[in-house]
Amino acid sequence: MGAKILDGLRMAVESRSYIDAMHAVLTHAGWTSYPKPVLSGMTVTGFRFVVERSLSSELATAYNWIAENFLAADFVGVTSNQAAGFTFEPTFPLYQHQAVSDMKAAIDRGRGAVFWKDRFVVAAGYDDEAGVLWYSDGEGLDLCRLSYQEFGRNVSPYWHYQILDYPVDLDPIEIYKESLVQAVYKWETHDIMLPKEDYACGREAYDAIREALETRCYDPSQAAELFRCYAASKRDISEYMDTLTSLWPELGDAAEAYRVAAASFREALDLMEEQKGMMGKESGSSLIGRMEECRQSEQKAIDVIKIFMRERIGNRFDHVGQR
Repeated sequence: MGAKILDGLRMAVESRSYIDAMHAVLTHAGWTSYPKPVLSGMTVTGFRFVVERSLSSELATAYNWIAENFLAADFVGVTSNQAAGFTFEPTFPLYQHQAVSDMKAAIDRGRGAVFWKDRFVVAAGYDDEAGVLWYSDGEGLDLCRLSYQEFGRNVSPYWHYQILDYPVDLDPIEIYKESLVQAVYKWETHDIMLPKEDYACGREAYDAIREALETRCYDPSQAAELFRCYAASKRDISEYMDTLTSLWPELGDAAEAYRVAAASFREALDLMEEQKGMMGKESGSSLIGRMEECRQSEQKAIDVIKIFMRERIGNRFDHVGQR
């Protein structure tokens, strides 16, 4: 029987994505000093843009967690182990026991762990006598309590956890360059895990948003939360591109385009919140206009990036996403 709580390991909801949890673990371990927007760009997380055609809020996390979160860590030189599955599978109790054991071991080594509790959160401690994990969900300084038997039992039937093992030295310049290649890939390529009839990715996501707004086929509260998540990611990428421009002035036009996109998306979110999600004819037209500004600005940014990274992208031929 044992117990341990890691001092100072807390996450804050700012990027409204996996990055909030990942950043908390990496900074607590002393493995990164990058601010969240830079980490969001380096891991390519901020460039992901996927919507369901009914604008469900779950779409901010609708991706292959094992593959994408592994790559997010790999991009910045951090090895990781993770697992995921469904609670309705007969073997779930075995996975549940192993997940708790793995996270406790990570905590014993002085590191937290990322896991899914209806959002990505951080395991920061445990108490065997009470049979609980202590975790931070970003809503305050106090840790939340989760019994071992409740791990993985979420609103949706999915469970997931990730252990960030140890860092590997990588050249930051190469990380930045690869993130730009992946930005192009995310913008131009549909996620093969998601059926096109239900989901849209990258630049096509804007067409899906426009159609949903025009037909009013969406849930207002769900759409508002989706906009909050993507407004945060657009802001992060704008700040990330400002950082890269200090290294490569040639990216100045891309940084400005992302800055316009972030501002337009923020204005769209403000309008949606002001109207409580239900858009009248005039407000709906204004919102659609803001989304069109975003789309055009992001396309301009991608065009600049493609010119800047043309040699590396050209060497990938039709496999831009291949690393």
